[in-house]
Amino acid sequence: MSGYLNWVARRLKIPSVLHVRTPIRPEEVRKHRCNRATSIIAISQRIRRNLISAGISQEKITLIDDMVDLEVFNPQRVKTNVLRRDFSPSGQVLVGIVGRMGPSKRQMEFLQAVRLIINDSRRSVTFFVIGDVYSHEYFKKLKRFVGESGLNGHVVFTGRRDDMPQVLSSLDVLVSLSGGSVMFEAMACGKAVVSAGFSTKEDSVHIQDGLTGVLVSSSRQSELACALRRLINTPELQTRIGHQARKWAENNFSHIEMVAKKERLYGQLIQS
Repeated sequence: MSGYLNWVARRLKIPSVLHVRTPIRPEEVRKHRCNRATSIIAISQRIRRNLISAGISQEKITLIDDMVDLEVFNPQRVKTNVLRRDFSPSGQVLVGIVGRMGPSKRQMEFLQAVRLIINDSRRSVTFFVIGDVYSHEYFKKLKRFVGESGLNGHVVFTGRRDDMPQVLSSLDVLVSLSGGSVMFEAMACGKAVVSAGFSTKEDSVHIQDGLTGVLVSSSRQSELACALRRLINTPELQTRIGHQARKWAENNFSHIEMVAKKERLYGQLIQS
């Protein structure tokens, strides 16, 4: 897409802006000639460093974080726990992972951590795997693992949901093993988020370990299980982190502020 972007910009003699939302390898940066864009928007410090290490000039890169509609993802607006309504879980605590069903979202690692937790928690828990099936083969593998591990009755596959503000507000804890804006949406809903095996404390701006979320740098399931067990067994910790997450979202995730930042960038490019 960046090649087409650059071609159109040259033909029209106008600036071009490339929006990079996921880390890309240096060879991909060169292949797609990203450096030819007039300006590049990176949605995280990690992606910004990724682009710089691939040879992109720092002056070309503007950091504009992902944002959330704080009115839509607002716990005050949700009156019904839709997960309890639709699935009648027996657990006191509801923990979920959200994303299309495929290896890149790492639901299998989530379930492996669940197996470590299920018989070693002081509170009963129901675990939700939320999302549409992208790989049917992978989905069959997950279902087989649940059955063979004795997790039936503890794990619920919800399928596709089109009511994510309500779903996230119904969880007690969200687990993310692959990043994404769902973490910020859950924070806006006042939920404790566990980010594991994806980011480091250096790269993570919004998930501040023990404050606005729980950050596990390791990809080992035992460490994810340990972090989850602590949250599950300590409801006051869940509440405190969720409250601070919502405050952080209110101060940092405004979609109005994101639009304003982009307008300023576009204005500067037009003037120049």
